[in-house]
Amino acid sequence: MKMGRKAVAIGAIGIASMLALSGCGRADDAGTGGDAEAGTIDDAPATGEITIWAMGEEGENLGDFADAFIEDNPDASVTVTNIPWADVMTKYQTAVAAGTVPDAIMIGSSLLPSMVAAGGLAPVPDGVVDEDTLNETAAESVIVEGTAYAVPWYVETRVMYYRTDLAEKAGVEPPATWDDLTAFGEAMKANGADYGIQLPMGDAEDSTQVILPFYAQAGGEVLNDDGDAYAWDEAALTDALEYYASFFTEGLAPMSGYGDAQTAAFADGSNPSFISGPWMIGVLGDQESPEWVDANVGTAPVPAGADNNDSYLGGGHLGVFEDAENADGAWKLIRWLSDADTQQAWFEQVNALPAVSSALDAEPFTSDPRLTVLNDQLENTVAPPSVPSWNEMSAFIETEAEKVANGSSAADAAGAIIAKAESLGTGW
Repeated sequence: MKMGRKAVAIGAIGIASMLALSGCGRADDAGTGGDAEAGTIDDAPATGEITIWAMGEEGENLGDFADAFIEDNPDASVTVTNIPWADVMTKYQTAVAAGTVPDAIMIGSSLLPSMVAAGGLAPVPDGVVDEDTLNETAAESVIVEGTAYAVPWYVETRVMYYRTDLAEKAGVEPPATWDDLTAFGEAMKANGADYGIQLPMGDAEDSTQVILPFYAQAGGEVLNDDGDAYAWDEAALTDALEYYASFFTEGLAPMSGYGDAQTAAFADGSNPSFISGPWMIGVLGDQESPEWVDANVGTAPVPAGADNNDSYLGGGHLGVFEDAENADGAWKLIRWLSDADTQQAWFEQVNALPAVSSALDAEPFTSDPRLTVLNDQLENTVAPPSVPSWNEMSAFIETEAEKVANGSSAADAAGAIIAKAESLGTGW
């Protein structure tokens, strides 16, 4: 299950093991300002205890970060419960069924449709954020059947990482097109690398995070204009699968996918490029050193197909429960977290890219070369469709793509994917 930034797959976890929920108890001091149930949020200060579930690095940092919110809203308090990514849906479903929900929850981008289908989330009221200030793809991704159920908090997209020193020796520039990327990989391999590029393989490595962009780059759309049915373009899907598989069948990418040696292979030069998110700068810096990264690692927008150079858009959203005790306070916290200045400060804390586009128009996003690449790529992105069946659909695509990488027909795989989509439906 894809959840965006540095998330792990949700396994089959028994409901019974999740009954001991944390962070649900609270004092009866909910705020009374505004009228969240009526669909509006006023400008009065937030009051009362605001409880929120969050995950990963965001969950670890949000509590202290919210101290600045409390300074402006002294009659409010914020209690953050950090829960593991792997437990999110089980805890969510159990809390909704038991009526023990917090006020708000951080939502991995691909989990939103499943949460909406399960019930429990409130629509976003008027006056929380101006959607025109948000990254367009992210703003669209929180709308389910015409209603916004969350506010985009941060975004992340994928760019190409490559060894600048080895590219210089091989006499190649960062690739701009599909053909360029193939030639880039061939040149790197001819210059002594074992492979030219690392690409994910199979469901365990979320390979749709590159296959979906390849499909979009070939001009394909996943859903119809109304968003109520799959509308795969068979020709574009076949092209995307053939292109993805070509790196494996031509020996330019290892059949093992990223495997356990992704960063080691990049560092030793045996596999000198990959497509990934902004966190990899820190990962490589921790493994080698920031100085090594500055001297040897370049980033570039992903190469373009026949139609565009869309890259995968993930990230995190924020939502409020229908049964929240302090919905007004929760929405006001979310509004504060959506302020451009707050988003810049949040980036400095956890390196999460702002979902508010105007925050990207200031330092350091306009001067740091690595951040400007991300900024440019955010103009061209594709997000997974907001339908409950996407996780099953995605896993099926990954299985079919692996078959093609092992020599099966891309056209047959495309036909199987379209048939699967017709049998699944969107899940609504």
